[in-house]
Amino acid sequence: MNSKEERYAELRKKETLTDGEFRELIQLSPPGTFWSLPSLQEIGVVDVEKAFQNLKEGPDRTGHAMRNKCYLEVISLRLQHAEFWLRMYWVAKNPRRRIFDLDDRRTFGNLVKDCACLGFRHDLVCRLKTFNRDRVDAIHRYLLGATDYDDLKKVCEDSTGLDGDVGEYVKQEIRPLRLLH
Repeated sequence: MNSKEERYAELRKKETLTDGEFRELIQLSPPGTFWSLPSLQEIGVVDVEKAFQNLKEGPDRTGHAMRNKCYLEVISLRLQHAEFWLRMYWVAKNPRRRIFDLDDRRTFGNLVKDCACLGFRHDLVCRLKTFNRDRVDAIHRYLLGATDYDDLKKVCEDSTGLDGDVGEYVKQEIRPLRLLH
């Protein structure tokens, strides 16, 4: 083994790296090993640790809410999860590399349109638009008596997996553009 390979193996074994060691590890790693998405602050995240915890808990909380027939909660969690990934996509793909202001008031529907204009996959855009339309109709018309709670369940059933599909697509789309090597 040459000295670069030995150093690479040594750095990979360490549990904690300094900033300098991490940069060295990136340089010694095969191309494509490391990649980055836009920073969480760029997409409007206020507390990174809390955001990661909330993102990690999302699928379990959504499943729990669905099993307990808390359909408004399911819809809200799916909306937030999809929006997280749409924000990531928008920041990575917009030509001016603009970021989200903390007071950004863009609606979910407008964010979907903005991402569509940047080349977001058409079938996912259609699913997101359908979800958003159904969400707005079901929730906003519920207390007006135009729908009942079972209509909310249908929105949940119809949108199963959408937020995860959006996340997977965004990770695949951004990865090749943001290689550190």
